[in-house]
Amino acid sequence: MSAVAILDVFPGHFDQNGDSGNLLALRRRLEWSGFDVALTRVDPGDAWPAEAPDFVLVGGGSIPAQRDALPHLLAERDRLRDWVATGTGYLAAGGGYALSATVVRLPGEGEDREGLGVFAGRATALDALVSGPISFRSPRHGVLHGFVNLAQRVVLDDPAQSLGTIEVGPWPGAVGGPEGAEVGPAYGTHAHGPIVPKNPVFADAFIRAGLARRGLVDTYWHDARHERVDALARQARASLAKRLDQPQPD
Repeated sequence: MSAVAILDVFPGHFDQNGDSGNLLALRRRLEWSGFDVALTRVDPGDAWPAEAPDFVLVGGGSIPAQRDALPHLLAERDRLRDWVATGTGYLAAGGGYALSATVVRLPGEGEDREGLGVFAGRATALDALVSGPISFRSPRHGVLHGFVNLAQRVVLDDPAQSLGTIEVGPWPGAVGGPEGAEVGPAYGTHAHGPIVPKNPVFADAFIRAGLARRGLVDTYWHDARHERVDALARQARASLAKRLDQPQPD
């Protein structure tokens, strides 16, 4: 069996809020399950892999970093969308999620730009920077916890494609609204934290989504190391829920 391939997109641009933790958690969970992992990092101007990876990760970045990265991402848009259409697991957080929408309006700009179009929707600029905890309930993954630090927000064309419904959020009118996107093997979220290690149920769902394209879902299993880090995640989630005056998480 060939190694599971992960593509980390523009890590120098897209790790403003610790989203490299998503890569670390994904890699370790796969390795603990017995998979060899082949990691490729690309920066603007680098050649992208010719063959589809199993996973693509795009983190959050500052507005200047997004502005610099977007033309390079658009050069790979067709390739990326073809990969997702054939089963590559895709996770975009924060600014990476915004650039993954069909239309992007960067803060401080007066005109729309084309986005990657992985998610049908519009990334709109907020009036001010918003920071704080976010908690949202997914029908498939339970309650997810994260942290947002953003000046833009994605509004999907079809709210039914959202990842969940917000129960705690830092921007006006957030509670009860949709959060993130889930379209086949592609996931987008405003949440940093990072979201993968903090939410083990979601982590496993994302991993299985990316492994499905090669029929490897049944070979992903947990050992004592998964159980140990998942117990720590449950403790952190319980502590956050208590601080937010929420019920204890699933």
